[in-house]
Amino acid sequence: MADSKTRTDTVNRHDLNDAGLGNYLIGHLPNLQLPVKSTKIGYGQSNPTYFVDDAAGTRFILRKRPSGTIISPVAHQIDREYRVINALGKVEGFPVPKVYCFCKDTSIIGTTFYVMEFVKGRIITDPDLRELSPSDRRKAWFSMIETLAWLHSINPDSIGLRGFGKTENFYLRHCNTFSRVEADQAKVRDIKTGEPLGRAHPNFDEVIDFIRTNLPSERSSIVHGDYKFDNVILHPTEPKIIAILDWELSTIGHPLMDVCYVVSPYWSKVQNPIKSLSNPAVNENLATEGMPDQDELLQRYADITGWDARKDKFEVAKVFHLMRGATISHGIQARTVSGQASSEFSHIYFENTKRSLDDALLRAREIKSQQSLESKL
Repeated sequence: MADSKTRTDTVNRHDLNDAGLGNYLIGHLPNLQLPVKSTKIGYGQSNPTYFVDDAAGTRFILRKRPSGTIISPVAHQIDREYRVINALGKVEGFPVPKVYCFCKDTSIIGTTFYVMEFVKGRIITDPDLRELSPSDRRKAWFSMIETLAWLHSINPDSIGLRGFGKTENFYLRHCNTFSRVEADQAKVRDIKTGEPLGRAHPNFDEVIDFIRTNLPSERSSIVHGDYKFDNVILHPTEPKIIAILDWELSTIGHPLMDVCYVVSPYWSKVQNPIKSLSNPAVNENLATEGMPDQDELLQRYADITGWDARKDKFEVAKVFHLMRGATISHGIQARTVSGQASSEFSHIYFENTKRSLDDALLRAREIKSQQSLESKL
């Protein structure tokens, strides 16, 4: 995996037993030279990620389940992450890192973990892609959407992912799941004050109920769940994806979720938006800057898959996206106040909870108002 979250190369908490890890890995990694040294990287808030370097200078990537009590039973399922990467690795040419081993023995480093290859390339966190040339920006964005269309076109049963997730009622089931998760997170007590964290938003239930009553049609595929430029590796010199990272949230689900997510920088004002879109004058020059517009990307996806996401409750999918992201941010708050945050950067996510749910509520009420108006005409 590339500079997997080397956007900061921040060393946060070095807490692995390197001697024990090396003794385990010697039987699983090709030509490993002891001793190994692990270094925590990035500022991810869920499954901690490490560089593992051996004595010969060969680098690998380790992903592990967090230590301590897990707040939600559906979170941090590192075994599922390993399973989907391993399965997709069987698809010729599909851009995932090679995985070497999954360790269930918690005595090695304290939790379950897996190890995969280090893919050398570029991780770009800015959806404006300012570090690329205008022509490469366009090609990189189309590589994003085309790779997603490829993922959604793979039959999960054909690569050993039968039962990886349910094929029906995705949005309804996930509304129910997020309701339970948010309620559990709200009860988490601050390790210093003893006070409960509290609800993610006073109108959280209204947002959930809106989605439940405006469900998209049934459709299923392998979904990544966190598909964005942060989580892909571009070729070192070419504007194409060579590896997709962070499969923790992957499942069998509705492809609309991934499609809405990948173009969210074009429509969301609260979750890493394309900065130039806030300026109408600049927006008119997107093509000059090498940036495709949202409809171009969605049309390319439709051309490949034969399904147009724009015609399937796309606006409702935006509300779901905002609610989902906010609930995840709320979970980061819960892990932080309970003393289990995986890095010192947890605070940067806090404001996303309220801002995202404020926007979700506004969008839901606007859609309901429009529906009410249409019903009167």
